[in-house]
Amino acid sequence: MEGHDMLDGRDRHPRRTEDVLEIRELATRYALAVDDHDMETLAALYTPDAAFHGLSESLWGRDAIITYVRAALDGYDGVSVHTPHPGTVDFTDEDTAQGIVPCHVEFAQAGVQSILALRYHDRYMRRAGRWYFGERRLEVRYATPTATYGTVLTAGAAPDPPSPAQQDGRLRPSPSPTFD
Repeated sequence: MEGHDMLDGRDRHPRRTEDVLEIRELATRYALAVDDHDMETLAALYTPDAAFHGLSESLWGRDAIITYVRAALDGYDGVSVHTPHPGTVDFTDEDTAQGIVPCHVEFAQAGVQSILALRYHDRYMRRAGRWYFGERRLEVRYATPTATYGTVLTAGAAPDPPSPAQQDGRLRPSPSPTFD
């Protein structure tokens, strides 16, 4: 494909369509596993050497990622609801792809119900005929208590954004760089 670094994710070949669907299903399985605290299923979505760039640190290896997610969930009051939205998938070759998955998360912490808008910048790898997360990079777009949700997108009426340490007690990264 002259002039393009990536293979078009909209390729209509049946195999490519199956790949896109399998990759998009990873985000849904991730959300369900996190909300259900199902660490076994969550681990099965990552390659053993996967990387995760989270809210305050970067992790390498499936076990480190699961430990990080478990600790984050332990800080929630009750349930969380992760809702992934349709994202992008761009193939870099036959067995690798990258994409962006927008997502909203509802959760409560320290008695405050909040909503979080984020994007996962992902790299996907096919191993033994199956797609996995090879890397996930979290980009927080906003985090706000549900009481102020009605004003979070209105620049003139929105409160000043909290400092990273004020956003539910965890550090938030600046927007993540996109993949090269």
